[in-house]
Amino acid sequence: MGSLPIDPMVRSVIVDPVDPKRVYAAGAAGLFLSDDAGLTWRPASGEWSSDPVGLSLDPTSPNRLFVILSDGSLWGSENAGSNWKPLGAGAEGNE
Repeated sequence: MGSLPIDPMVRSVIVDPVDPKRVYAAGAAGLFLSDDAGLTWRPASGEWSSDPVGLSLDPTSPNRLFVILSDGSLWGSENAGSNWKPLGAGAEGNE
C-alpha cells in the first residue's frame, strides 16, 4: 500500500455507502482506492488515454462504478474498479 501521488489534483472523491472505509479518488494521476478510510491508497484504474474528471457509484450496488474522462468518454466497472469497459462514445476498449 502507498499514498496518493504528490499533488495529484483530485477532482472527485466518493465514499462507499456500504463500507465507509472504502474511498475512491479520481484526478490527473488516475483513479485510486483506499480500503482504510484514506490512510493508504492503491491505483484502481485502467490505462486510459485521458484523465478521470468525474466519478460515481451505484448506491444500490457499490461495486458498480462509473468514471468520465476529460475526453468525454464514459467507462463502467462492475467489480469495484478492477476492470473497466467503455460505455460512451469516444472510448477505446479496456477490459
